[in-house]
Formats: sequence, C-alpha cells, structure tokens
Amino acid sequence: MNGYLAFVKKEFTENMKNYRFLIMLSVFLIFGMMSAFLAKFTPEILSALAAEMKMRAEPVALDAWKQFYKNISGVGFSAVIILYGSCLSGEYSKGTLVLMVTKGLSRKAIILAKYTVAAVLMTISYWGSYALTYGYTAFLWSDTKLSNVALAAFALWIVGFLYLSILMVGCVLFEQTFTSILFTGGMVAVISLLGIIGPLARFSPFHLTTQNIDLISGIAAPSDLIMPVLTSMI
Repeated sequence: MNGYLAFVKKEFTENMKNYRFLIMLSVFLIFGMMSAFLAKFTPEILSALAAEMKMRAEPVALDAWKQFYKNISGVGFSAVIILYGSCLSGEYSKGTLVLMVTKGLSRKAIILAKYTVAAVLMTISYWGSYALTYGYTAFLWSDTKLSNVALAAFALWIVGFLYLSILMVGCVLFEQTFTSILFTGGMVAVISLLGIIGPLARFSPFHLTTQNIDLISGIAAPSDLIMPVLTSMI
C-alpha cells in the first residue's frame, strides 16, 4: 500500500510537470465554455454569413447540452486516450518499469496507480467542463428547466472510466503508444457494433453516450441507464 501511494504521488507530480493535466484540463474547459455560446450564437453567425439562410427555431438551453455531450464524448475523451496512451510506453522505453519492479513495487500497483491518477485528473477536467456549461447555460437562457441534467452528465462520466480501463489494458498488452491507442479504438468499435444487436442494445455501455439528451428532455427515464451503467462498471 505504501508503494502504491508513493507511486500515485509520483504520477501526480509527473502529470503536472509534463503538462498532461494542463492540456487535458484546457481541452475540457474550452468545450465547457464553448458549448453554450456555440448553441446560442451559431444560428446568428450563420444567418449573418448567408442572409438567405433562415433558422427554423430559436436555440434553447437543450442545444447547449447537445453541444456539450457531442464535444466531450467525441473530442474530449479522444484527448484523454491520446494523452494517456503513452502512460506505460514511456516507462518501457526508459526502463524505469523494470527498475521499480526489481525494487519491490508490484506491477499491479504501478498500473493501478497510473489508472487512479488518470481517473482523478479526468474527473476534475470533466466536472469542471460540466460546471462551466451549466453556468453559461443558466446565464444565456432564463428558462433552463431541464430534468436529470446532473444524472445525464454522471452517465457520460462513467463512460470516461470505461475508456481509461480499455486503454490501460492496451498499455499493458502493448509497449508502443500507437498500438495501445489503436487497441482502444478497436475495442470501442467492437463494443459499439455489439450494441447494434437487438438483444444486446440495452446492455451497451455506449448507450450512455446517446441517451443523454433523451434523458434531459424527458424522452428517456433514469431506469433506462441502469443496465448500461452496470455493464460499464463490470
């Protein structure tokens, strides 16, 4: 346990020094700020660029959350995978992994420590982005009465842990960063394809990335997310 905690401290320090956390936090916060503004002003910008283009409806608060979930589930989590795809390959190339193991620190503790740090920093970035979107949405729209906003965000947050878990497996199996990222993308694709099969659809973890807006708008019920959440955690 002492070795694990010491390595967690080392990983936190390293993530600050190599700007990995700063980059991830910046990406998430930018999307957190942009989501509401893009939803609010994109129609006006498009109308100004093309006078003949008429928007069918005024943007609403729900559009801001559509932007948030699209940005985070796409670019946001992709950034996490790219940034942490090298979390073990660097140790392999420098030979520090073998050195730490020979000094008595178990391989399991090293991997768990790296996952812990990545999960904590991803969590800080994710909920920071959520807070900005929530605040700017409330500022730009007076009527923001949407249901289950926090629950929908929680569901997508769970998917982030799933991505990290798959990535860590890839980092353990392969020493190269690119191969680990490719493995993660392949596994995500396989799970997504399995989710297309009728009987398995309700169990697909990526159901959580597509039902957020339905949950907020009242089309889907919170109970619809129980099985995907359990599958993600398993």
